[in-house]
Amino acid sequence: MADDPQAPPPPSREVPVREAPELRVPAVLAGAAAWCWRILVILGAFILLILLLSHLMLLVVPFLAALLSAALLMPIANWLRRHRFNRAWSTLFTVVFALLVLGSIGFYVTDRAIADYPKLVDQSNDAVHQAQDFLTKPPFNLNKSSVNNIGDTITKQLDSHKGEIASGLIKAGRTAIEVLTGVVLWLFLTIMLIYDGDRVWNWVVRLFPRGAEERVRGAGQRAWRTLSGYISGQFTVALFHAVAIGVTLVILGSPLVAPLAVLVFIGSFIPIIGAVVFGAFAVLVTLVAGGVVKAIILLAVLLVENQVEGHVLQPFVVGRYVRLHPIAIAVTLTAGALLAGIPGAIFGVPLVATVNAAVKFLSGREDAEGRPLPGRDGGGEDPPPVTSQ
Repeated sequence: MADDPQAPPPPSREVPVREAPELRVPAVLAGAAAWCWRILVILGAFILLILLLSHLMLLVVPFLAALLSAALLMPIANWLRRHRFNRAWSTLFTVVFALLVLGSIGFYVTDRAIADYPKLVDQSNDAVHQAQDFLTKPPFNLNKSSVNNIGDTITKQLDSHKGEIASGLIKAGRTAIEVLTGVVLWLFLTIMLIYDGDRVWNWVVRLFPRGAEERVRGAGQRAWRTLSGYISGQFTVALFHAVAIGVTLVILGSPLVAPLAVLVFIGSFIPIIGAVVFGAFAVLVTLVAGGVVKAIILLAVLLVENQVEGHVLQPFVVGRYVRLHPIAIAVTLTAGALLAGIPGAIFGVPLVATVNAAVKFLSGREDAEGRPLPGRDGGGEDPPPVTSQ
């Protein structure tokens, strides 16, 4: 009987190939591999983002600085608006006030640096000669000629720069012109954020689906509250450091009081190490100008006020807004410094704190005011269980 060409083909009798037991991938290894390639993708995207931002530093740094500046100045602008000033006038008064304060401080610090630097050089020369005499006497008994050569070299270097402070400042001014674009951009963005920041954010929120608008708006409010609290608290901490060190330097009669106090103030915006590093520089200047006793007194003051910061100011002024573990702060600070230098160290912690606050709100662990919600891991207390009577 001939085969019917239109008949359907017989069903397949292929026997499925079974994988040998020794070739099976353990579930643990398969899960680890799945996690690894996802982590690698995330790391790759993060590295690409960092490389992109590194080519846009002239834009990124002024924008981040403008965010911090606007967060610091917005309370002044809001106060003016509550007292019947419109957006334009409140923004103008706020920015002019800030520029007048910064300009006055800059002028005073420059003037005191020019006036005190020669005094510091003379005191440094005296300290060098005293060290020479000390090293040539028992118990050191060093060769007088070699010690004198070292001392003469230091003295000549100091004397050669004694009259160059003004020219150095002029060169610094010329260098500042090279970054004028960044400064102008920072000022422009600060003005725009103070004047129209809320409207810009509302426009951004409307780009999201309607169902997500409220969540995005709440996350933005939570992030801005954290950023404002961080910069306000950090400003208070920095002012405390600057006043404490400045008053101590005045009492000890050290030179360069204003420049050193301003350096300590600026350094305080770098968490953990900023105030310590610039405070150590102030101790070194005091050691050269005033001797060991005054340097020890300043060092003691520096240690005490750092303890006050760590146990009083940071927990009660900054900590309630940041809410980052010290380990997270240290890792963020180190990573920021490695990736972007000083700007990374300054902006890293507030950025991570802001993102952390937004994520906590979006995950339902905190409300828009930053209060922990009950029944969530890591936030608030669980509601009491219902018991039958």
